[in-house]
Amino acid sequence: MKLLLALLLFSLSFASEYPKHVKETLKKIKDNVYGVFGVYEQVSYENRGFISNAYFVVTEEAVVVIDALTTYKLGKELVETIRSVTDKPIKFAVITHYHTDHFYGVGALKEAGATIIAHEWAFDYVSQPSSWNFYEARKKILKEHMEGTEMVEPDITITQGLDIHSGRKKFVVRHYCKAHTPGDVVIWMPEDKVLFSGDIVFDGRLPFLGSGNSKTWLVCLKKILELDPDVLLPGHGKPMLTKERIRDRVNWTYKYISDLRNTIRKMIEEGRDIDYVREHINEALLEIDPSYAQVPVFFDVNPVNAYYVYFEVENELLEEGE
Repeated sequence: MKLLLALLLFSLSFASEYPKHVKETLKKIKDNVYGVFGVYEQVSYENRGFISNAYFVVTEEAVVVIDALTTYKLGKELVETIRSVTDKPIKFAVITHYHTDHFYGVGALKEAGATIIAHEWAFDYVSQPSSWNFYEARKKILKEHMEGTEMVEPDITITQGLDIHSGRKKFVVRHYCKAHTPGDVVIWMPEDKVLFSGDIVFDGRLPFLGSGNSKTWLVCLKKILELDPDVLLPGHGKPMLTKERIRDRVNWTYKYISDLRNTIRKMIEEGRDIDYVREHINEALLEIDPSYAQVPVFFDVNPVNAYYVYFEVENELLEEGE
């Protein structure tokens, strides 16, 4: 009974640590570049869905926002946070990818006057019945926190890229490849050498490989290394503020995806089926690199990643044999 009470008190204490307003996490990253930072968890009622990051840049003319958070209410808090820094108009909001924790808040940004920009895959996403099923599931989890949240389509879409000029700032918006999703974009500020990477680079947890393309994801990671940013701002986790840290995290993401792909390819060539791969993939990767065991949710997420990558690699082998 004492143990149960202690665990309950610990849980309540932890829950009380969640930010009550997005503004509580506001950080100035460098001159005129700001970010708000969600917790490193899955969506829950307790964290209000605030699990991802969003950023904004204040230029001489306006504000450019990157990502919109998980709900309309959080999007409103993001707008309020921006207003605590500047009263300049919020002109553009670029969404790095249409996953729920990055775009559900765009309605609040549109109300504030922003033009919403994303990859054209956004239209495919919002038209899929599975996306609406997921939306309903989010409402069951977040309850009143989801009030006002709608799946809002972008105003402008890109296939390869566009450039945004605001004041003397240039924002290079590019889709280099399918990676975390079919519609990932990065935003590059060449004069400042700041890169907003969305969920292409992960820090502190395993990337999810179930909705994009693991092979071409590696192309994106190489492109990021070629850009050689001074600052990398990810969709989840802490800002990466040194070249050494950026290279380390990009290379780590590349290594994990490569290790998983190469191991699955070998298993398929040995005649192993999907059930065998899912059952043995954790052990196989730990033989390559025991440090994977220290990565949060490795043991749960790695078999899920293996399930999706198995079919990718299987199709690649079939195409090679044609």
